[in-house]
Amino acid sequence: MTHHTRTRADRDAGYTLVEVVVTLGLMALMMTIAVSGWNSWAASRQHSGTAQEITVYLRQAQQRAVTEGRATCVQFDTTRSEWSIFRGSCDATDKILVQGPVATQSPRVRIASATFTGSATAQPGVTFDARGTAWPGAVHIVRSGSDKTYVVTVEGLTGRVALS
Repeated sequence: MTHHTRTRADRDAGYTLVEVVVTLGLMALMMTIAVSGWNSWAASRQHSGTAQEITVYLRQAQQRAVTEGRATCVQFDTTRSEWSIFRGSCDATDKILVQGPVATQSPRVRIASATFTGSATAQPGVTFDARGTAWPGAVHIVRSGSDKTYVVTVEGLTGRVALS
């Protein structure tokens, strides 16, 4: 009968319970840090994504006005953080809804203000005419938990739409 004796190499072949627990604890800590960083990054992307989306809608409205040869309006509802595109001037009572309303990407992201000269309606909006010129103004987009404000501006003479 052979008697099996454990050698030093056999005893050192595994991990101790303490090593396993410490490793799992460090992994849990790193995952917690990574998840909180991910959430912050995702919220930031939703904020910038909404600002870029509004910029794109304004540029499309300008292109539509020039292409169709008639006024196009983008109207903002700051209480609901929504916007819509209409065929016709923002002041017209017979304007036709073309697209919308479109809401922000996240409940934490909202339209803080939208101010345009020339808009006499209760809801602020910008009208692009057939030449592509517009009522000048700006839209401010904010996110709860952040000091960052994105500003989408529309120049009156050229109708240029810019994001800053």
